[in-house]
Amino acid sequence: LLYKPVDRVTRSTLVLHDLLKHTPVSHPDHPLLQDALRISQNFLSSINEEITPRRQSMTVKKGEVSLPGF
Repeated sequence: LLYKPVDRVTRSTLVLHDLLKHTPVSHPDHPLLQDALRISQNFLSSINEEITPRRQSMTVKKGEVSLPGF
């Protein structure tokens, strides 16, 4: 359930990307779509930067035993 909001932003980012691809540069919404896409991508990047170190610290190599608190 915790990943659901992030997944929603990810899907919205993909939709914005596709919409921007099919919006002519001369259209008045084009710069707004670019801004929305940039903001969405920056948000996802910041989440990934926060999650990556935690994920690496929780990774257990094959053959190792991970004991909580040790």
